[in-house]
Amino acid sequence: MILATGTIRFLCLTVCLAVALSLGGCFAGGLVGGDLPAIAYIVSDEDGAQVWIKQPGDDEASRISSLSADARTPRWSPDQSKIAWISVGNKTELMLYDVGSEGVTALVSNVDAEQPPIWAPGSDRISYVSDEDGEPDIYMVTLEGGQKTRLTFSPERELVGDWSPDGEWLVFTEYGTDGLFLRNPNGVNRIELTSGPDSDPVWSPKGDRIAFLRSADGNRDVYVLRPTNSDNWADDTDEVAVSEDEYDEFSVDWSSDGRRLAFVVRFDDQSEIFSVLVDGSERRQLTQNAEDDLMPVWSAGDDRIAFVSYAYGNAEVLYMNADGTGQMRLTVNDPMDTHPDW
Repeated sequence: MILATGTIRFLCLTVCLAVALSLGGCFAGGLVGGDLPAIAYIVSDEDGAQVWIKQPGDDEASRISSLSADARTPRWSPDQSKIAWISVGNKTELMLYDVGSEGVTALVSNVDAEQPPIWAPGSDRISYVSDEDGEPDIYMVTLEGGQKTRLTFSPERELVGDWSPDGEWLVFTEYGTDGLFLRNPNGVNRIELTSGPDSDPVWSPKGDRIAFLRSADGNRDVYVLRPTNSDNWADDTDEVAVSEDEYDEFSVDWSSDGRRLAFVVRFDDQSEIFSVLVDGSERRQLTQNAEDDLMPVWSAGDDRIAFVSYAYGNAEVLYMNADGTGQMRLTVNDPMDTHPDW
């Protein structure tokens, strides 16, 4: 028997309410936090937005950003020793939290508040966007010594995508110009990778592919790019659509083994999280709620995905098994909890 989509959602909500009555949470059961790594996220209300950290399975969370400024887009360093975020107050600054010392420092000011900090794979450098020299260009700052390097020199505004896993390249996009571009950390050797209406590039953990979004017919689809006959990105490349849909797709994230991509599909009435193998096969719908599920991010072990759900009325951070089972709440707050990073 085939059930209509509306019937399936009704049954899902009915089961969810029954579980909530007995266990006190719509997604309880099936997954225990245990020794999972801590998740950084944003808590925001009318008084501002701050960065918090919480270990799955723990009752307590810790705020690490100042109440005197709004915090945006926290990002763990690859070695899990630090967290960077953008602070918007009297100045817009790139902030750094050290897990060991619990100290907070400002690295640079005059950064673009709308773009997240992007860590280099060695956890020793961060790329960001700033207009301190008159144009909104990409910069890099070292954690030791705070040395800044300007990497792009275009009058157009650039958007940082990601570092290559070997630290040799940054992939980025540029307003007003189609395509994905590469620039090395010395600010030379600009390479044009694609020529389409492309955005949001994310490098695979193995360094052999770049996932990105391509806009076509009013929607964005998930594509994967790789060198055609070598591992040299200056050579010809192949573009493969791994998830073409009549609906809009966004928020792409790689599993750490480079085999699967998680992403969001925006339907007519809500957004849901899916995953797919890098060749476009084994497409799975991981969430199915009457409200939006957004911002998926994989854990380092590939067995968990943190995400944001509006299933409880306001935005909460949840986590689940990689196949979508065992969904549990990390946060239970009246404010909005968003932008998780693992």
